[in-house]
Amino acid sequence: MSVVLATQWWRRNVTSKIMTIGAAANDLHERRLKAVTAACERLDVLRGTSASASAMSTVAVLRALASAGRLAVSADDEEAGPWTLTYTPSPAALAAVAKGSAPSWGSRLDAKQQKALRRAPGAVFHLPFADPVTGAASGGALSTFTTDWSPFTAACAVAVHPDHEALAGSEVQRRPYFSGRFVRHPLHGDLLPVWVADWVKPEFGTGAVIVNPAHSAADLEFALATGLPVRFGLGPHEPSADPASWLTPPIIKTGKVVRAGRHDGRSHEQAVDAYLSDLMEAGHADRAESFSLGRVPLAVLKADPAGDVRWSPALRARSFTESTGTGPTSSASLQGTPLLDAATEFAAEAPVIVCSTDAVATDLLWLRLLMFDLDVEHPPVLVVPVARVGSAQSVEPQWLDGALLVAGRPDETVSVKAQMGEQIGRIAKDHATAAAGSGEQETAPSQAAGQIVTALSAADFAAAFKAVGPTAKTIRRGGTIGESERVAFLTALFVLLGLPLPEGVSADALKAAFAG
Repeated sequence: MSVVLATQWWRRNVTSKIMTIGAAANDLHERRLKAVTAACERLDVLRGTSASASAMSTVAVLRALASAGRLAVSADDEEAGPWTLTYTPSPAALAAVAKGSAPSWGSRLDAKQQKALRRAPGAVFHLPFADPVTGAASGGALSTFTTDWSPFTAACAVAVHPDHEALAGSEVQRRPYFSGRFVRHPLHGDLLPVWVADWVKPEFGTGAVIVNPAHSAADLEFALATGLPVRFGLGPHEPSADPASWLTPPIIKTGKVVRAGRHDGRSHEQAVDAYLSDLMEAGHADRAESFSLGRVPLAVLKADPAGDVRWSPALRARSFTESTGTGPTSSASLQGTPLLDAATEFAAEAPVIVCSTDAVATDLLWLRLLMFDLDVEHPPVLVVPVARVGSAQSVEPQWLDGALLVAGRPDETVSVKAQMGEQIGRIAKDHATAAAGSGEQETAPSQAAGQIVTALSAADFAAAFKAVGPTAKTIRRGGTIGESERVAFLTALFVLLGLPLPEGVSADALKAAFAG
């Protein structure tokens, strides 16, 4: 094998740290996680990485997310707190992971995370903001995601969640309330008011929804509570001045188009195609698939006179980015979650990540989405998922961590038996013999040494342990081995079992052995 491939772990020109993510299922699983983490740390020692870069502050991370409109706030008492800050991934981050356009974190991991995302086919409509007096375009557009737009002509408003980016520069009031902003209906130009409501979920679509009371039970309830008009875009027949012909809401995915001009009489299925065609041709819509995961807590703020965070309940998450507003501000202390702590460290430098397999589609996926929304482009150096332990029977405590490490690939569920501990004990004695001696000079690295280093570079500790077996037998029988094999053998047992590296054995010695 080539020198480059065999020594790839030690020759990567990146600084890394070891991060452990995800909770353990039980004590043995936790011990295995720690054993894998320790082995990765020993690999990192061999790599001789430089000092870690400074991590971003938690406030800096929250400020960046607030600027992007990715933070939402919840509180039992909005004036007194405590306030929970939650992260909602952007549609761009979700789509990048779902479609594989984001930097890969490993093919198996990518596939598992893609399956974890919920998918909904639909379309994104772009409703231009408008001056409420003149109706002229005021710049920008409010994007909404919808799965059924057959009654779109009858929409009477748009609703956004209280932390939507469209509310920048304004204070949040008691909900629901009219934001003071209008958008144009892109099919016929009507002015639609933008309302703010707690029932709008920031994690669904774009965090903005079209309000169509005659064709949604939830929207009808909202309209009746706020005084919004109830208009019909679909019905079983065309209504007239005869009260007997008047329609009764809600009418959902049935009937034909009414009161829509040239589209009247189409079925609701035909209306979907016709409206989307018109909107796409005018540049007001895109066919889209929405991906969602929900939202996750990042931090809790508590009122605290000695706290170093200035907080305005009226500005909510925008307290991190906006200083305007007449609402009262107070000092608060901030307590971050492990996810926020991991994000601040990851943003500073590329890590090696050790995680439970259960965390791949949860904690690790959240971290990956966070990095996308923070514009952190570097992927981790390596991700090592660690599966649970089936059982561990009668293994000597001295060798239990090593047995948990080498009984199988980290992502495989393993059962550890006494024989594994006995085998490790024998090989540990062979380590002492190899450390005291020296290897034969070679013109090229041996195949056995290459196999050991290749397994280590992939963090396949089970394969590395299997690869050292033949070398251990040769040493035990008094045979001779080459210097590259001796160095690789001693290096592997340092990584796998934490056995000491003899003087003269290092990453440089390993490179030299492979250089021939």
